[in-house]
Amino acid sequence: MAPRKKRILLVDDEEKLIQSIARRLTVLGFEPYTATSGMAAIDMVMQQPVDMAIVDLQMPEMDGLVTITKLKEIHPALKTVLLTGHGNDKVKQATESLNTLYFEKDEMGDFWSFIKKLNTDGNVVVIRPPESAGAVGNASDRLAPNAIEIHSPHRYADGGHDRSTATREIMHSDDSAHLWIVGETVAMQDLKKAIERLAPLDCAIMLTGEDGTGKELAARVIHARSGRQRQRFLAIDCGDLGNAQFVRQLIGNENGDLSEALLSRRGIFGGDPVGSLFFDRVEALPRPMQTQLLKAIDAIERARAAAGQTGALDVRILVAAESNLARMVESGRFDADLYDRLIFFNLAIPPLRARKDDIAPLCSFFLKKTSEDLDKPLEKIAPEVIDILSDYDFPGNVRELAHIIERAVIMAGGNVIEREHLPARFLETAVKASPAPDENFATLAQLEKRYIVDVLKACGGNKSKTAEILGISRAALWRKLKQIKSSENPPQ
Repeated sequence: MAPRKKRILLVDDEEKLIQSIARRLTVLGFEPYTATSGMAAIDMVMQQPVDMAIVDLQMPEMDGLVTITKLKEIHPALKTVLLTGHGNDKVKQATESLNTLYFEKDEMGDFWSFIKKLNTDGNVVVIRPPESAGAVGNASDRLAPNAIEIHSPHRYADGGHDRSTATREIMHSDDSAHLWIVGETVAMQDLKKAIERLAPLDCAIMLTGEDGTGKELAARVIHARSGRQRQRFLAIDCGDLGNAQFVRQLIGNENGDLSEALLSRRGIFGGDPVGSLFFDRVEALPRPMQTQLLKAIDAIERARAAAGQTGALDVRILVAAESNLARMVESGRFDADLYDRLIFFNLAIPPLRARKDDIAPLCSFFLKKTSEDLDKPLEKIAPEVIDILSDYDFPGNVRELAHIIERAVIMAGGNVIEREHLPARFLETAVKASPAPDENFATLAQLEKRYIVDVLKACGGNKSKTAEILGISRAALWRKLKQIKSSENPPQ
């Protein structure tokens, strides 16, 4: 049986354009679907699952960013692309928060190159040249002139994590002014003090903490506060080091050695010297690469001992771990000697649930940053929203909070972020706080049903407005109303 063709949904109010793209997609072996509005796209996705949605930015009633947000509420893992003739760097940053690719309509060659690289699994591996030196964007995502940006297949499959590239770089001290750690709790103040003490030194540092706590940000701050700030910061996701293609780019060849690659400036180490080399998720480092990293550390220390002979090996090693490396050493899954070299200076970053007093200042920080990035002047966050977020445990930590605020800024119509701009999962948090008027507590399902019905009545039956107020997609509202109807009219 022949494999199913990949279904691609095209969303644009310019019907002639999407029909033209659809014809070419058909020739390339895809099965295209078209919609001329955001609502039409949502209705289509509810009825027909698709593998990817390509959405125009400028559309009446519902723009592309809102459309993508609502499509991902229906299918969180949906791969999405924003195609626009009205883009800017702020729009690009918004697409990054939505884990969405971005292409300009006047650069369709790049778009079709991307489409042709889609493999039979619907994933994509892209080795993309850097943008021009004059491009303006997020400092943490700007590449050096000689850099190669490698996108792993899981970038497009994983809607819950922001591991957008296997390697990430920043270049100069000009960018360091934008890097700081937000937090006023005792734990975060202690972390800031430790970073200030250790940053000027050349010692290896391990950063430990759960996913999303900000380990890479801390590593970038260490680099920016050190004497290496004018050299490159290179971050490597160790989970990608089992990929032969990535290793070829990193080392220069599959059988290469990490220390030799540094010394000879092969692969990703070519060009300007690397000042700080950051290994993210070091627990995922394959055992052969653990041995190579240990060898590299030995070579760096020997070079430093020979004064004035450091050369290309004058690099600082920073690592981050989410798992308990000590237990991995005990079980033989992590090299004991490498662990001893890395653990000497260990900075632990607490999860957000352990420092809830930092939630309010973090919200203010992300509100200001996202509002400026999107040129959308929101003034404040409603106190009720801060209370709701403060009661939440944030399994995704600071990264999850950042995404929530970014989404809320996109969804907000006025100048204040209200509860209805939060994701649907926060509705229950707000509803269950209020007891029934007769003081007999209802179930959570009963309270939700009552609230939905009340809002629907207040909106005169307008489902789109109701969904907007509830902070859920129209598709999610349709499912809830169907459940309510079924509960009121059980089968006989």
